[in-house]
Amino acid sequence: MNTLKINKIENGGFSTLIGMNGGNIESPDGKLLVYAKKKDLSAAETEIWICSRDLSAHRFICAVSCMNHNGPSASFVDNSTIVFRDMTDGIASFTLYDVEKNMVKYRIYGKMGHRAEKNLFPFSVREDHLGKNSIAVKKCGIYILNTSTGEIRFLLSDDEINEIALSRGLRIKPNTCDVSHLQLSPDTTSVMMRMGVEDCPIFGALACVDIASKATHLIPDKPVHQLWYDNDTYMATRQFAAEGRIDMSTSYIARFSKDGEEIETLGGIGNHIDGSPDRTMFAGDRCYPGYSPDIYVYEKGSKKPMITICMQDLQDVIWKKQVHPNPSFSGDGKRLYFNMPVSNDKTEASFIEL
Repeated sequence: MNTLKINKIENGGFSTLIGMNGGNIESPDGKLLVYAKKKDLSAAETEIWICSRDLSAHRFICAVSCMNHNGPSASFVDNSTIVFRDMTDGIASFTLYDVEKNMVKYRIYGKMGHRAEKNLFPFSVREDHLGKNSIAVKKCGIYILNTSTGEIRFLLSDDEINEIALSRGLRIKPNTCDVSHLQLSPDTTSVMMRMGVEDCPIFGALACVDIASKATHLIPDKPVHQLWYDNDTYMATRQFAAEGRIDMSTSYIARFSKDGEEIETLGGIGNHIDGSPDRTMFAGDRCYPGYSPDIYVYEKGSKKPMITICMQDLQDVIWKKQVHPNPSFSGDGKRLYFNMPVSNDKTEASFIEL
């Protein structure tokens, strides 16, 4: 039996981290990787680094302030540009950085989206961001940045966000418009987002807006850690609550319509998930309290894993320090990247070859 080889992005005394599940860890041409380094997982100080895909030429980019849940969410926008989040003067911001010219392209006060699609990047703006950006950002809501030109387009107001829930008889909350996980469809015709609504206290709701028509969709008590499967459907983990707790054993990865219809099963137990670019393999971590956060890789449609990446049962670093595995496939589908805690004080950004 072959032993599964775990490759570390960097060897050293610091912790290393990748960003959100399904992020663009590699540049589109597959030549570079972006990751984060932390001397102390209990501190906010974080460094952004890049290296070649063969793990040579490691290079420091800059330092930011963030905690460990998704780290600085660093990902590639194009072959020379990365995007990452920061707390600039105590207020959430994100930066687009040219790694070839070694310079900041844009810095925007706002809540960054999940990843770029076709050089478009979604973000949201709240009250504490107003007055800190260009004249194009005048009010709270959702925006799209053209990462090539710097043009910013206003997409959705707070009233329009609230109306997605209200029109379906759901009660909004003061923070309903503070959406998260903004993500454009691969063809950039729709944008989805997680919303907090009073009637869905455990899982929240998953909203979607078709940009040209402004048609809206909503899934109450949504599946979790959603990503676009294609231009019209999602892949996500279906979870169920038992006695007030989310049940790990009944979770599974599935495909859903924008309105919540379950279309097909994609894999078994998971939490943070991703799918290979050709959608033949799916990965999910067993990141649930009381369990080691093992990663499972499934062939499409099978709930039995074809690969199991075993993790140590380190509850402190996983939950108190919020280091989650966040599996993410490479652009060519030949690698799976993930965070691998190795002690309660250290984690290693790692990958396996597929």
